[in-house]
Amino acid sequence: MAIGLGPHNVAVGRLRDELGRLLAEVRRGTDRVLDRPTPTPATLHRLHRDLRRVRVGLRFWRETLPVPQQARWTALDRRLRHLARLVGQVRDRDVAVDLLSEVTDAAESAEDRERLSRFRTRLRDDAGIGRELLRAALRAARDGGLFDELEREVTAARTSAAGRTFRLERLLTRHRADLHAKVARAHRRARRRPSTDRLHRLRIRVRRLRQLADLESALEAAGAVTVTRPLRRLQEDLGRLHDLDVLWLRLDPSLRATRWARALRRERRDLRREVLALLDRSRPKRAALLAPVPLAAAAVT
Repeated sequence: MAIGLGPHNVAVGRLRDELGRLLAEVRRGTDRVLDRPTPTPATLHRLHRDLRRVRVGLRFWRETLPVPQQARWTALDRRLRHLARLVGQVRDRDVAVDLLSEVTDAAESAEDRERLSRFRTRLRDDAGIGRELLRAALRAARDGGLFDELEREVTAARTSAAGRTFRLERLLTRHRADLHAKVARAHRRARRRPSTDRLHRLRIRVRRLRQLADLESALEAAGAVTVTRPLRRLQEDLGRLHDLDVLWLRLDPSLRATRWARALRRERRDLRREVLALLDRSRPKRAALLAPVPLAAAAVT
């Protein structure tokens, strides 16, 4: 450790290194999307995940800086958020097409199969348009130097700058407590009235908690959060339910009475029941799911 630097400066240095790693992942993911005619949903999912993670890290990096320097980082983050939104939209359409392909064989008549085929073609056309828009945005970001600029700014920043010594730990502590409260509140509301919107909000907040856990693990932060196995399982089921909800909402009303659409509706219903059971088993007061634990005891995936 350099003379005069405390553990918080070390954490800032680790944050810089983690941001460098995440930006390299984003760059590789961007190249994979641009190099393949039809990137898989898994490729898009990884890029979407890495963009979200780098935005989480950049938020803390930005807020450790003096206020006059934060505006530049805010503008860079706005561009990353735009990319993440486009990736997520294309990924959702691709997943909807894949889910639709799973139920094609359940179509009970030639007429239904034809209607289903037309609907799936329309979704694929929409996904194709979205993919080209995404390619254009990613190419503009890459060729325009967005990733180079971010890497250059992060690498060049001084981790021992005055005023950063204790700010990061305070930010992490405050954000950790705020997320705990938001997850617990969303969990409670979803149990009381499990509407689509409330379940979606819970999924997003649990995801953010996992992102913070990943970051704190990389920083070896004191008091780091963990996300227990039941809560991770809940997030996964909520993600699948979200995909089914997106497809259901996209369905033409004329298709909802068909046999395969009824099968889709049953899967949504059964998964909602499973989610409600998980909500009951993963109540924060019962399982202490949201209590901070020492990093060594955390099991983050």
